[in-house]
Amino acid sequence: MSIRKRLILALFFALTGFKSALAANVIPNDLGQIIKASGFDQTNIGLYVQAVNTAKPVVQLNDSKKFNPASVIKLVTTSVALDLLGPGYQWSTDVYYTGELQGDRLNGDLYFVGNGDPYLTPERFWRLLNRVRIFGIREIQGDVYFDSSFFQPEPIDYAAFDDQPYRTYNVGPNALLVGFQATEFHFDVDASKQRVKIIAFPASPNLKVINQMQLSNGTCRAWQKRLLLEPKIIHQVLQVKFSGQYARSCGKRTLYRRVTDAHDHFQHFFLPIWQQLDGSLQGRVRQAKLPEQATKVVSVDSISLAEAVRLINKYSNNVMTRQMLLSLGANMRGVPGTAEKGIEVVLHWLQQHKLDTTTLHLHNGSGLSRDTRVSAELLAQLLLFMYQQAYMPEFLASMPMAGYDGTMKSRFNGEALFGQAHIKTGLLDFVQSMAGYVMTPSGQRYVVVMLHNDKRAHTKAATALQDDILRWVFKQH
Repeated sequence: MSIRKRLILALFFALTGFKSALAANVIPNDLGQIIKASGFDQTNIGLYVQAVNTAKPVVQLNDSKKFNPASVIKLVTTSVALDLLGPGYQWSTDVYYTGELQGDRLNGDLYFVGNGDPYLTPERFWRLLNRVRIFGIREIQGDVYFDSSFFQPEPIDYAAFDDQPYRTYNVGPNALLVGFQATEFHFDVDASKQRVKIIAFPASPNLKVINQMQLSNGTCRAWQKRLLLEPKIIHQVLQVKFSGQYARSCGKRTLYRRVTDAHDHFQHFFLPIWQQLDGSLQGRVRQAKLPEQATKVVSVDSISLAEAVRLINKYSNNVMTRQMLLSLGANMRGVPGTAEKGIEVVLHWLQQHKLDTTTLHLHNGSGLSRDTRVSAELLAQLLLFMYQQAYMPEFLASMPMAGYDGTMKSRFNGEALFGQAHIKTGLLDFVQSMAGYVMTPSGQRYVVVMLHNDKRAHTKAATALQDDILRWVFKQH
């Protein structure tokens, strides 16, 4: 184990307080034997199981103790958003112009105003620009501005969490977030020239790939770890240098990485797509708030909040969750949306519904944090509450379905439990968690929450223990 991981582990357990007094546990003997046989210390596990139509839990193990939940905390953020904003809520992205429009020539500036859309993908952004062209704008004589003032996120250090500044899960919230702030790099083997081909998308005129990759033989396993990526801005051009080894057996592969900040990322997407649509820009891409005197061009709505919640919980999308938290802040506490306002909204909502928040410490709402804490009991009570709401079907269906999709796709294939559980999972170093619903053969549905913080919690052995606990729940009446 590296020195850095040892330090994180020491701090992690210090913050969690593993020597604190434990509440009374209720655990059936056969389940206790399953945990004992796994070799894990049960004091490092928080567990809560209860049928959705009964008043008492059948399992309580360290259920009032604070644990790091990893991505399972997304269930808290998405639950509050479903209730307060509603399943049909949509975010808009608006386009305005200033100056005069003569024919298809804009003698002025074009403004893009973001309102927090968490799913403004490249395809949807292309559609937005196409709507601008349909409106009648082709030549922009002035500048293009983007206005992201609907949010006021904290300054972000992309490397702070795990020293992986280019990984897309470390991207922060932005009111005008295009393509998750990710650039696609498509790799292939050019057999005739014995070299690696790398094509970037979008193919921005201000982005240049420096290809120093070497072809090699052998397996393609862990191919991304054999790449070295180094982005630099030189004379206003983003140069992304790749070096390292690429195995011939890899064939075609795609790498998604954050290689620039939000401002430059917007221009890297805007410029090539606008050119593809036969548009031209004489000025530059800049950031500024929309002036009062501006004419609306078009407003495009996002996918619904229910659809966004499904993408968040099934595929554990961090930045979409952070967008949702700031959206709660902006809508319920006023613009600009901040993480602090969003957390205030979440805590107030939980307290309103008599859900005990004394064991909850939220950081960014997504679980990508060493500081977030919650108890198994609070998460279970939240799931029981959500099951009684009119929008329960949207919430339940947002979680990965055992054996079918999301982070549960490869689990329980060929077993009776296949398709009978909707489980949100979470995984960090020293953390593995799950929370959701299990349907038994008798038709009884149970809430199950397991929070596991241990120096081996992120291993396959811990996943196997989760699976055994879910099998035990499935056998209940």
